[in-house]
Amino acid sequence: MNSDLEDRIRDAYQAAGRTVQPQTLRRTTPEVAAGSTRRPRRLNALIPVAAAVAVLAVIGASVALPRLLTGSASPASAAGKPGISAHYPPFQVIVTQPGTHLLVRTPAGHVDSTLAPPQRTTWSYVTATANPRKFIVATSPNTGALWKPFRLYTLTLSARGAVTHLAPLAVGTVPVQLGWLAADADGGVIAFSGDRSSGAFVVGAVIGNQVKQWSVSDSEAFIGNVSVTSAGNKIAFITQYNGPGSHFAAMVLATGSAPGSLLTKAKTVGSYDYPRKFLYMFSMAISPDGNWVYVVTRPILPSLGAKLPTTLTAYSASRQGAPVTIATWTGGEPALLPIGGMLFAWMYDMPSSATAPTPASTAYLINPATRTKTAVRLPGLSSGQYSWLAW
Repeated sequence: MNSDLEDRIRDAYQAAGRTVQPQTLRRTTPEVAAGSTRRPRRLNALIPVAAAVAVLAVIGASVALPRLLTGSASPASAAGKPGISAHYPPFQVIVTQPGTHLLVRTPAGHVDSTLAPPQRTTWSYVTATANPRKFIVATSPNTGALWKPFRLYTLTLSARGAVTHLAPLAVGTVPVQLGWLAADADGGVIAFSGDRSSGAFVVGAVIGNQVKQWSVSDSEAFIGNVSVTSAGNKIAFITQYNGPGSHFAAMVLATGSAPGSLLTKAKTVGSYDYPRKFLYMFSMAISPDGNWVYVVTRPILPSLGAKLPTTLTAYSASRQGAPVTIATWTGGEPALLPIGGMLFAWMYDMPSSATAPTPASTAYLINPATRTKTAVRLPGLSSGQYSWLAW
């Protein structure tokens, strides 16, 4: 990733952050106690079952960014002015809490369109593709059941941000309660994690009309977030094994492999044991080319609102060479997302109440090649909350 693209991305986010006035935001801690509705199921941080009593913090929403940003820098943005439309996708798609509306807005906060979910469903997730006007959205039945399957749709926007097309994928309903969603560059491979009604955890891939799943018993391991390469040929995910202590592993699975045992088919690229290392794997991302897996670790949270040291480590997907420390910082649990050859780590600040505005969030733009990071801000919502956001 060249320095020009790094500058353009940084300028874009900083310009977007200036669209939110500080007086409209309520300062809060970035964590929410375990037990908040729905949010713990869609963590970008791995929530260890054994540590539930420790009241781990979670992230209530996450950003899904396209893998590549294109377009040359405009003179306005080069001068630091908010001429940002040429720098990154022009629309955000937001699932509002509790999934009754889908908002399409500009990064400056202007809502271009809204969309209600299909009948008797709620919106649950949205993820971006490399096409700034194509998104993958998921719904679940609007029932009181504790376990709910999901269905996927392709959402297409016009150049002005209007919803022009909402088409269900041919695979129909997937009998998995969704835990995480990620799409490759063209949306042809959609990776997911979640759990079956039987309790088994799965990592899966929707490839055309086919759904492939790899499973592990919930008595053996817990599966966290997933990330997929631009070509859709590899899925990376976090595993926490059950048993004495806590063994964490960052793993990579080839989507071309036959369905079956998840831990047999996938390979481990990095791992460690807790409490020998007093750390948890909170989030991860795979590089667009699949050569590196980036893992965010930090200590277990001793108290709500604590700011703890966080480390970003790179593991070679081929398991050659020692792990490399890319960056460190202090803050909440971040979502970690690839943007071309860069990484975007975003710490979400939870509103202080269900009716409070969603505050702006702190983020870092990280260049793994130079091991440098730049602090940026993302705007919040002036009113209400969102449970999922794609950009």
